[in-house]
Amino acid sequence: MPASAAGKLVFFWACLTGVVAGHAETLFPPPVKGERLVIVAPHPDDEVLGCGGLIQQAVAVGAEVRVIYLTNGDHNQIAFKLYSGHLLHLGAKDYIRFGERRRLEATDAMSLLGLSATNLVFLGYPDWGELQIWRSYWATNKVFTSDATRTNAVPYPEDYGYRHSYQPQSAVADFCAVLREFKPTRVFVTHPCDANADHRATANFVRLALLQLADEGLQPQLNFYVVHFGDWPKPVHYHPELGLSPPALLLDNGDWMNLPLTPAQTETKYRAILLNQTQTTTREFFLVAFARTNELFATIALDRVPSMPAGPEPDWRKAAHAKILTIVSEHSQLQTNLPAVSVPETIPLEAVDFARQNGDLIVLIGLKNRLGKHTGVHLTLFPYQRGVPFAAMPKVEMNFPSFGNFTVQVNGALVRDSGVIVTSVSNRFVVRVPMRLLGGKAVDHLFAAAQGHWGEIAVDDTAWQLLELPAENEREKHD
Repeated sequence: MPASAAGKLVFFWACLTGVVAGHAETLFPPPVKGERLVIVAPHPDDEVLGCGGLIQQAVAVGAEVRVIYLTNGDHNQIAFKLYSGHLLHLGAKDYIRFGERRRLEATDAMSLLGLSATNLVFLGYPDWGELQIWRSYWATNKVFTSDATRTNAVPYPEDYGYRHSYQPQSAVADFCAVLREFKPTRVFVTHPCDANADHRATANFVRLALLQLADEGLQPQLNFYVVHFGDWPKPVHYHPELGLSPPALLLDNGDWMNLPLTPAQTETKYRAILLNQTQTTTREFFLVAFARTNELFATIALDRVPSMPAGPEPDWRKAAHAKILTIVSEHSQLQTNLPAVSVPETIPLEAVDFARQNGDLIVLIGLKNRLGKHTGVHLTLFPYQRGVPFAAMPKVEMNFPSFGNFTVQVNGALVRDSGVIVTSVSNRFVVRVPMRLLGGKAVDHLFAAAQGHWGEIAVDDTAWQLLELPAENEREKHD
């Protein structure tokens, strides 16, 4: 291979790997008088688990606080059955009643931390359905129906989102309206890598709302907290003398900061957690483990997709043969979580990286193992463009099986002449996606995620990543 071509490929890989955040925990800036904090909770109890101490400190110094609950937590079937004593069957009205009960529990917990009901905003969207709504319900004629409450719109008259349809654009519009009215200086939401599907979706809704509000001049600092991630935190049960450290696999997913709590704040947080009685019925040992000497928050820098020099597409197979392509997972833009399911022939994802060349998006998907006969990869790309409704932008999904042809769908419809080019190189895919498929060269951001599959089972996945796509005239210049 000519030295110049090899140099371009080396540059390409250097662009893709980038630089990761350090592991050091620094002190998180505590609230101060005059600040306006928004805590976003996917379910009632998440706000106290992740931010119970922060809320107390904010109230103590006179900072303003709003807590926004995406759902009323109305789908925890096992907990509700044990709490009610009706082990055989609960109907739709029962689940709605439990959603109302969880609202009251959250109100009591927040009152103990110093907030009144006027500080709380319940949107009322369906528990255990938010990631499915995010992925599959952007079309205006599609509405999600909860299999617990049997409703397709918010059923709670007291909630902010009452009668709003179970569609992603409704949830984002509600977030925008509440944030626009309150004008927060800092926003706290669950980490994109949180293992709970509703928590991941909530991070996406909030990040999308903030993208839209940025054009109006509202740009609060965005902070993330984690609730569910493997067997974290350890040990379980109430240990007020112990501190929290970030999950080991998330050390490189953000700059982590530590907010110390006083013993009195830890004790009050513990008592607030216990007020979520429908949840402590089954998981008290886990929930009270969050009442420790500190709380943890992360900031995540927005990754800017780098550009390769213009020119003909490299020969990826020759590049692999020359050992120029070497994947380093800890430098990847999209890191993966633990496998969700243990199955034979599993293909845990190693890394997913992005670049641009000649106006196209290039995605390199690395696998820890070679593809088996039952395995495949699913890639999802949701572009964002300022000034264009997100629901109107293409929602692109691609499937790469170990055998047979790959498929491309846009807005749920199969596209046969997509222009996508896929090269399989050992245990990785190189995917070239025409920007026209994503809405054109004016696209400025991209939500992306990937899954490894064994048959119909997702065995590993990446968190949803928000990437910045620089405009053509803003790309970096290279020799």
